[in-house]
Amino acid sequence: MEINQCPRCRTRFRGDITVCPVDGEALQRLQDPLLGRTIAGRYLIEDKIGGGGMGVVYRASHQVIARDVAIKFLHQRYTRDPTSRKRFLGEARAANQINHENIIDITDFGETEDGLVYLVMEYLQGRSLDHEIAGRPMGAVRSLRIAIQIAAGLARAHELDVIHRDVKPGNVFLVRKRNDGDQIKLLDFGIARFERELRITDKGTLLGTPEYIAPEQIRNGEVSPHTDLYALGCVLFEMLVGQPPFRGNMTEVLVKQMRDAPPTPSAFTSGVSPELDALVLKMLAKEPKQRHRDAFHLVEELRAQLERYPEGRAAASKPSSPAEASPSRAPAAASVSQPPDEGRPTLHIPLERDDWGERVVQYRRRLSALHPDGALPPEVRDAIEALERSASESQRLRSALHGSAQQLAASHDEVRATRLRIGRALDELAADESKLARAYDAEIGTVNQAQAAAAHAIDALLARPSIAGIAAKRGQTLSDEDAVLLQGLSLILESVRETHGRARKWMREHETRRAALEDVRFQIQQLKDRLSGLNASTSASQSEVQERAQTAEIQLRTELEKMVEQAERVALHLRKHEAPGASARE
Repeated sequence: MEINQCPRCRTRFRGDITVCPVDGEALQRLQDPLLGRTIAGRYLIEDKIGGGGMGVVYRASHQVIARDVAIKFLHQRYTRDPTSRKRFLGEARAANQINHENIIDITDFGETEDGLVYLVMEYLQGRSLDHEIAGRPMGAVRSLRIAIQIAAGLARAHELDVIHRDVKPGNVFLVRKRNDGDQIKLLDFGIARFERELRITDKGTLLGTPEYIAPEQIRNGEVSPHTDLYALGCVLFEMLVGQPPFRGNMTEVLVKQMRDAPPTPSAFTSGVSPELDALVLKMLAKEPKQRHRDAFHLVEELRAQLERYPEGRAAASKPSSPAEASPSRAPAAASVSQPPDEGRPTLHIPLERDDWGERVVQYRRRLSALHPDGALPPEVRDAIEALERSASESQRLRSALHGSAQQLAASHDEVRATRLRIGRALDELAADESKLARAYDAEIGTVNQAQAAAAHAIDALLARPSIAGIAAKRGQTLSDEDAVLLQGLSLILESVRETHGRARKWMREHETRRAALEDVRFQIQQLKDRLSGLNASTSASQSEVQERAQTAEIQLRTELEKMVEQAERVALHLRKHEAPGASARE
């Protein structure tokens, strides 16, 4: 069913109506019913900026804080089931709580009264990494700088138990900055699992991007932080070479991901050192345990590689900083459907419209001119009085809605700043924990090897027949040969004792490092608990404000619809009785 809108009052009508009953204006057909609509009482949708299989993304203006945002609506075929909607919003909440400079900021999410599920994100200026690569090598230094930022974002998310699941150039956005360099933002963070599960359920096949899927993900659906690191290895390879490590149709690529050894980047392009080749191959190891221990370990090695290049040393020593971004036509993410006709109200009055009080005054003036004695027809008198009451109530509700929006915006900014501070402290501790854990594991290996070597030497000596013969000659004079053999045994045993001594020393150092590791892990848990408490309290308080705002929005829409009905009666009376030259739109 087509939707038409009055160009003056912007009221929307469904069905065959062609003239606005309030203003008498010819209605205009809307090609996209979401354009011009206000979501959650504060996001005025202005432009469609992207689309995809999961839905559509629009640019909207936040009516309270005058800031452009991107709104992603999920296709309704994926959210008809209440469980699916709940899971999607749960994933959105997890992504919203990460807050990292290299992860797109999700500022809001929810569901409209007519069933549209949406995410509100920061609005970015720039272009996606796949458009930037476009089949061309990007150079080692630039590739490493970008990879470091991606790995840093992954490190924070993994520490908070959030896995991306779909790292690929299309989900990496390069933000324009006022200075030189790339500031990256990871898109669709945490939402990929929900989308992929829905696609699998919907079509019965594994979908995604085969060029970036880890072997274990193909074999048994296993997903872990190492899965993201493998995908990042594919992305880094593509930045260095201009193409992913494995190419072909979907089946060919999936088989290669599981079975074929990856090629080295230097086989395709110059400027890639053997050390960088080795790092990429480690990221692309078939077994997860053969890759980097964690994303913090990867960040460390990527920075070490960057420092090998003269032009990369200065950048490698500086942490990435938030981008100085401004609005752009490039979307941050993409996906939504056109809203269905079923269950929608007949009218949609823009919530930002705030001239009904003035319209009521005009109606009163014109009615006084038309009926100087004040003898209004009862139905007109009732209509204008109801219109005045609704105008007053709508003003109150609009103020309440505006206040809730201001409170939510201020709360988001405050909480985000706190999360960033806690997150940076968490990054520092987690990076230390990664180093300590690697050193701890290495020491365990060294001690075990030393003890095993000593035990093996003793077993080998005692197993020799000549040693057994010497033992049988107790109390007898030993031959020169036996004496030499015993002397050799004495030397070997002394070496074994020294080995055990070193092992005991390593064990003491190992215990010291283990205590330090446990201390760092305790501090990490304290920060996580603090962050969890912040998220829980924030979620509760913001949910309360959002519920108030939603209630006010529903009530406001009801009052606005009442006003249209009452205004139609008054306008019809005026058009019938005013002089032909009088304007109903004064």
